Amino acid sequence: MMRSRLFAMALVCVLAAPLRAQDAADSSQRPLVQTLQRRLLVVVQRTLGATDDQMRQLAQVNRKYQEERRALNQKDRQARQTIRTEVLRDSLADQNKVARTMDELVDVQRQRIEIFTREQRDLASFLTPVQRAKYATLQEGLRKKVEQLRQRRQENGLAPAQRRRLRQMRRMGDTTS
Repeated sequence: MMRSRLFAMALVCVLAAPLRAQDAADSSQRPLVQTLQRRLLVVVQRTLGATDDQMRQLAQVNRKYQEERRALNQKDRQARQTIRTEVLRDSLADQNKVARTMDELVDVQRQRIEIFTREQRDLASFLTPVQRAKYATLQEGLRKKVEQLRQRRQENGLAPAQRRRLRQMRRMGDTTS
């Protein structure tokens, strides 16, 4: 479990925010995260069959889009939390607030697609289509792993009844959790 968490942290550092993600990590874990990050870079390079120059360019592209992604992720989390709070209020939920927030989520997704499109154009200048596809798969795996860890962390602070309710919402296809 701890190893899985550290691996996910390393993935975040390498794929989502290569230089600044460590700021959020506990300082006692930084050496371990740095070690995992170096190992993961080797795995990414091997998986893509990338040269050292391609890896350098990949890091530059990641840095280029990192702040935009971070801001979008923050908006996404805030919107989902707002929706979750309202949905848990059942009949007392503010319908207008939920509608506005759902519109915000749609806008966040549109912006994500725009970033992905620009990023793919940049990656196409030095990665082959197969390398780009492999990298996109790695990124998607990262997003899923991070979401799983976030859901577990979120559940840890809930009472058993709230935890069951949240899991039930997830099973029904609710993406706000």
